Amino acid sequence: MVDSVANPVALTLFRLADVLRAAVTWPGRVSIYIGATAMIFMAAITATDVVMRNLFSIVVPGGLEITGLMTILATLCAVAVVEIERSHIQVDLILRIMPEWVRHPTLAGGLMLSLMIISVTALQMLFQADYLQDNGIVTGVHEIPTWPFVAVGGLFVLLMGVALLSNLSESVGRVFEMRDGRALVVLAIWTALVAFITYACFRPEFLQNWLSRDVLAIFCIILCFVLIFLGVHVAASMAVTSLMGISLLIMPTASLTTLRTTAISVVSDQTWSVVPLFTWMGLIVVASGFAQELYKAAYRWIGHMPGGLASASTVACAGLSSIVGDTLSGVYSMGSIALPQMKSYGYDMKLATASIACAATIGVMIPPSLAFIVYGMVTEVSIGKLFIAGLLPGILFTVILISLITVRAMLNPSLAPRGEVSTWKERFEASRSTWPIILLMLMVLGGIYSGLVTPNEAAGLGVTGAIMIALFMRRLTVDAFWHSITQTLRLTSGIIIIFMFATVFSRFIAISGLTQQLAGLVVDLNLGKYQIVAAIVIFYLVIGMFMNALPALVLTVPLFFPIAMSAGFDPVWFGVLVVIMVELGVVTPPIGVNVFAISAIAKDVPMYDIFRGVLPFWLAYMMLAALIVLFPQIALFLPSLM
Repeated sequence: MVDSVANPVALTLFRLADVLRAAVTWPGRVSIYIGATAMIFMAAITATDVVMRNLFSIVVPGGLEITGLMTILATLCAVAVVEIERSHIQVDLILRIMPEWVRHPTLAGGLMLSLMIISVTALQMLFQADYLQDNGIVTGVHEIPTWPFVAVGGLFVLLMGVALLSNLSESVGRVFEMRDGRALVVLAIWTALVAFITYACFRPEFLQNWLSRDVLAIFCIILCFVLIFLGVHVAASMAVTSLMGISLLIMPTASLTTLRTTAISVVSDQTWSVVPLFTWMGLIVVASGFAQELYKAAYRWIGHMPGGLASASTVACAGLSSIVGDTLSGVYSMGSIALPQMKSYGYDMKLATASIACAATIGVMIPPSLAFIVYGMVTEVSIGKLFIAGLLPGILFTVILISLITVRAMLNPSLAPRGEVSTWKERFEASRSTWPIILLMLMVLGGIYSGLVTPNEAAGLGVTGAIMIALFMRRLTVDAFWHSITQTLRLTSGIIIIFMFATVFSRFIAISGLTQQLAGLVVDLNLGKYQIVAAIVIFYLVIGMFMNALPALVLTVPLFFPIAMSAGFDPVWFGVLVVIMVELGVVTPPIGVNVFAISAIAKDVPMYDIFRGVLPFWLAYMMLAALIVLFPQIALFLPSLM
């Protein structure tokens, strides 16, 4: 790994890391094949059930239970691969500014903690598989034994533990390689902290005897945020503090039971099939070049306006959002398509890059939206209603962004020169090429809004339709098809591991009773609705500076949702507001994941300039949030018609 290593301890650890990484490679490849097979089967059976039911009134027997079993395999298969690639979600802001002698042992300490909780989780899943086998638990319709699927899921998580051990060996090797006594002291402190937390998880009596329940609960919640900001995996931070918290509030056996049953219930919930299927659909659309056709059509219609190229990318992002459920797909696709053209026209690159980074966030409002899926799963609010609720706010946000770009370009034409004027013939010809996007939009949104299909069924139907259209148009190669599958599995595993442990964290929060107490306190203060909303918005503005959208959602919604319900807010409306605010975080310094993504494309534009370009667009987010608060029917009108 490092040829110039002189420290024998570091060299041994690096070699161990290489051996463990090699040990993960082959099983990791096999797990990807298993997950790919499960996802393809899941999409096929879902689409078949929709078609047969609506055309011939025939229901595929046991479709939901089979989908649930396939979801276990599809969502967990790549957790080890994602770990080897160090792609699991973490907040590394503080890590970046640490000196090396603190950063390397801190990384190692976080990996120690992650290894502990992942090992415990894997063992608990395997114990549960053994229990299911001993008791002959089978599915209701086809009587399929469930234990093999849970056991394979447990092995996937165990493989992630091996990947963590590989990365841990490398990180500890880096500490010894430094030959710095201070780094060894920090590593020793982290080792002691991990030992303390592990002991508290399984022998909590020493803390229970001198701290009250409320203090213990608050301590665990604070510890969770501290670990996250120190760079520990977000999923591991929630899992560890939940395990310790439930042990302290009840007993260790209760915490292990909660961890085991909750983790399995999450990954076997067929509702989660929407994540891999919608993600896969979006990647198929991007790989097939439909996003480029969408941009060309938008450019033909509005490219001649002030700032027309930037506005065209905004319209294209909005259209792409009806297929793609995340923001990064919009950044990468529109960035690679629109940025070169804007640069050739002499656009101010601060405006050009910032407009794409912000326009891509439309993807979390216009369905299908991963953020709405996560919010709906955490709060048990109808995902279908959340999807439809985001449609008008998404369109409104598109209009606000275009208006802001146009006004800025009119005030300062050098920022964004006009493009060429297209003929009506060119406009209509370009529009005809967007029919795949329009067809898929009608299949997904039309099916959900009409009530013909659930979000899960719309996802299966949508990805099947996207593949068939791409094959019909000869736009999809074998390599692109396989890449879309593997990328989908990686993204899904990174999401599901967080939500799996976020659900455990929610159970801990519920057991602690803190949210009910906090909600009661808010009610007793007799704060007005606007005051409560203002406080929540300010909180998300602050937390958005340090945390990306998904971690912010899973950590804060369990805390704020009971307060919002006690204050009388509509749960669907509150979901729209929260999603708007967490998405502001993806363009907010210093984290700003969309800014990092667009910076990777526009390598000649300093990240500082991109953040400067984003700041004027904050006005668009604030305007949208204000309009949603003042006119709730913007979000609630369409769901009320369902």
